[in-house]
Amino acid sequence: MVNWKYVLLAQYPACFLLAVSFLFGYLRSRKRSAVRSILWVLLFAAAIAAAVLFAFLGAHEGYWTVKTLFRFGTASWIGVALALAAGVARLIHVMERRRGRKTMERELEKAAREKDDAVAQAREDGRRAAQEEAEAVRLARAAEAADAEAARSDAAQEAQSPIELKLED
Repeated sequence: MVNWKYVLLAQYPACFLLAVSFLFGYLRSRKRSAVRSILWVLLFAAAIAAAVLFAFLGAHEGYWTVKTLFRFGTASWIGVALALAAGVARLIHVMERRRGRKTMERELEKAAREKDDAVAQAREDGRRAAQEEAEAVRLARAAEAADAEAARSDAAQEAQSPIELKLED
């Protein structure tokens, strides 16, 4: 009694599981991307339609009745196991992507902190150099002023000294 048609029609529980996973995918992506959310809704609708179709066609072929619809045979468990394995693989993939994203964000934050520290150090070095340059300019001006004052002072002393006249023969 087990043939390919029976195995195919017995996959209605797996289609329901896929529909539930597609619903979760839609709920996750509905606020971020309209295109992805539409894709998830279409996949959800296709999985529900396939599950209902497989269940009714199996009942029509006499493989099960409405009473035995929820007693899964071996062929149904194969599909359920594959659907669960696909769900687990998807979950692992999402977790790996999230971990990689967090690692990248941490590295970017570290690089930004290092850049900010380098900029702050450069500003501090620039301030220090500007202060040293300003101090050098101030000292040069003070030296020029002192030289000018000394020159004026010498000129003033010469102006106040008595005039000596020498007569030459």
